[in-house]
Amino acid sequence: MPLSRFLRALCCLLLLPRPSVMAQSSDLSQTLAPFFQQHCVDCHGEDEQMGGVALHMVGTQDQILAERDLWVRVVKMVQLGAMPPEEIEERPSTADSETVVAALQDALLQFDCSKVARPGHPTIRRLNRAEYNNTVRDLFGVSVTPADDFPSDDVGDGFDNIGGVLSVSPLLLEKYLAAAEQVTAEVLDTTDYSIPQEKATDANRLKSTTDAYEDRQGLRFLKQAGQLSLKQTVPATGKYDVIFAAAAMPPRDEELEFELRVDGETERVFALRHRQQPKRFKRRIELSAGQHQLAFEFYGPDEDAEEAKQARLGIGRVALRGPMGKSQPDYPEKHLNVVLARPTKQLSPTAAAQKVVAPLLRRVFRRPVTEDEINRFAQLTVRLTKADGMTWERAVAGTIQAMLVSPDFLFRVERNPAPGETVRMLDEFELASRLSYFLWSTMPDEELFRVAESGQLSEPSVLVAQLRRMIADDRSVALVDNFAAQWLNLRLLEESRPDRGVFDSFSGGLRDDMLKETSAVIRHIMQEDLPVDTLLSGDFTFVNERLARHYGLSGVSGDQFVRVSLADSPRRGVLMHASVLTLTSYPRRTSPVQRGKWILENLFGDAPPAPPPDVPELEDAAENTAELSVREQMAAHRTNPVCASCHQVMDPLGLGLENFDGIGRWRTEEHGRPVDASGELPGGIMFSGPQELVEILLSRRDDFLRTLTEKMLVYATGRGLKYYDRCTVDQCLEHLKQNENRFSALVESIVLSDAFLRRGLPE
Repeated sequence: MPLSRFLRALCCLLLLPRPSVMAQSSDLSQTLAPFFQQHCVDCHGEDEQMGGVALHMVGTQDQILAERDLWVRVVKMVQLGAMPPEEIEERPSTADSETVVAALQDALLQFDCSKVARPGHPTIRRLNRAEYNNTVRDLFGVSVTPADDFPSDDVGDGFDNIGGVLSVSPLLLEKYLAAAEQVTAEVLDTTDYSIPQEKATDANRLKSTTDAYEDRQGLRFLKQAGQLSLKQTVPATGKYDVIFAAAAMPPRDEELEFELRVDGETERVFALRHRQQPKRFKRRIELSAGQHQLAFEFYGPDEDAEEAKQARLGIGRVALRGPMGKSQPDYPEKHLNVVLARPTKQLSPTAAAQKVVAPLLRRVFRRPVTEDEINRFAQLTVRLTKADGMTWERAVAGTIQAMLVSPDFLFRVERNPAPGETVRMLDEFELASRLSYFLWSTMPDEELFRVAESGQLSEPSVLVAQLRRMIADDRSVALVDNFAAQWLNLRLLEESRPDRGVFDSFSGGLRDDMLKETSAVIRHIMQEDLPVDTLLSGDFTFVNERLARHYGLSGVSGDQFVRVSLADSPRRGVLMHASVLTLTSYPRRTSPVQRGKWILENLFGDAPPAPPPDVPELEDAAENTAELSVREQMAAHRTNPVCASCHQVMDPLGLGLENFDGIGRWRTEEHGRPVDASGELPGGIMFSGPQELVEILLSRRDDFLRTLTEKMLVYATGRGLKYYDRCTVDQCLEHLKQNENRFSALVESIVLSDAFLRRGLPE
């Protein structure tokens, strides 16, 4: 069978449809039952069910559709001629196999989109770890990442933003509470400035301009003339006490003088006679809000005198206490952006709380909020100040923490259709959140909120304009980091552990460069709006000096990544990036099986089934066949007929990349033997080397585009695809075709689809 038909069938069968007009059960039974009875039931019947597959009873079409995954496998195996196995003497004719495949495909694929169209029903989604961190960043302008401490997000359908798997455990609830406290501590200064605050610096942290040492009493001594200093930030303008201990070792029985200097200006001169115990000093000074330098300057006696060389000044722990009396702190901008009002004689606590809560709650909940919601959180602020005696800032912090553990913040809530309806259009704010979390993995920005408030976001022209603005924004890197990295399994690169004894040039820095290269290429395709199949065919990449050296490219220096041409290189597209080649290899050698599986699964949407439990992995089997080449080991592995059915597709694809070693370097020999990167695909299609392999893959770009579209639709909607989603995918592919397969066309087609714009009832 030509590979094009094979791949097209695999990709189409990912979306198993429910026909609008059901075929007759008797027709299916008449076609399928005799075939299975004659060729299949000995291994897949009532007595024995190899691979968990039973074909002795052919059910109705409804039953077949209810077990879609099983019947997909049946279709693939019969299509490939992998089942029945080759050793079976009585094999079906080509015509009989094609008849069975056609009957199953008719049952699984043929339907009328106009009759089955529906938008789907994503499960309510909580923010995953990346979304949580990004959202608090954009809410408050802080750089803390509290979600890094959350349990890992579960993955469904290849992504960690799928509502059906994003559960909430008791541990996660505890982490939410801790994260809310961490965020508010970063945003708000909750210090009670009606009480003087004390900040202390131990002597061993004082900076010295000359030789110094610490003694047993915790003093830091200058051996000669010099300075001990510290920097301290004060929150408010006012009076502060500088409190410190000092000791002196002057020559003879003289006084030793030293200065307290503030920001380079002398504040006070002190004098000390020889003391074995340090003396405590306190000096009240006036400081403005901000950072200041406090220094203790020691000039020493006449340096010509021999005994002067024994003079010493020691300074102990330095404390800054204040401000004294009530003072208005110089709060940072992030604090002032939240605390927009405070109670005054003219403004009641409730009114002040409402001024703080209303604009913040709208952003935290990512939607308009009701007066009742505003009043509820405002009253919480007032109650905390009155009943619990908190300062205004502490009460506001407590209120924000309550917002951050609310389901309206932690979950992306979308209303179901009203009673009597089956579908509803998302409202403007639900749509804004879908768009921003799709493209940015974070909340809508102010412009997107503004357009949503105008009621115009759902207009196609406005929606597309916002989409293009957001793709051009730096935050769209999230689409690379969170969509592409999961689609292409790039996150698994961190788990790759190449053996340094075999690959001595590998390092953690090189691993980082590999990932940056692939991310840079994907982002370039996105930002420059190139055809998405450039991922397969691109004759350029981005490298720094280290990665260029790894690839054998010249003319690149430094750590900066620059675009380079691959016109004179055997590399093409992301398939030949070191990131992909490394993550699909074993620690000591390449793995054509893993590379072939990666191509089928990620580029053509067909994940082969797991191997039977009694068949060892090729890496384990290799211990007994160490003298064989990888190609020979794989041939031995395929002697098992159960393995052969999948490996006859995967192996040639992976073998076509054998010119690249386990960390993606080009090679022509392995262990002194020429590398054989040739292969034969089902249908008799032969190739030699990675470039010819890529040409074959490019000739099937329609299958690649379908897979990419399906993957992005899953990521955008936060749910796995159903049979009816094939209609949406077909529409997206038509839009892609009309727009030269450009990246913007792919995203636009998804965002403008009913699957993105609407919400159906649960199924």
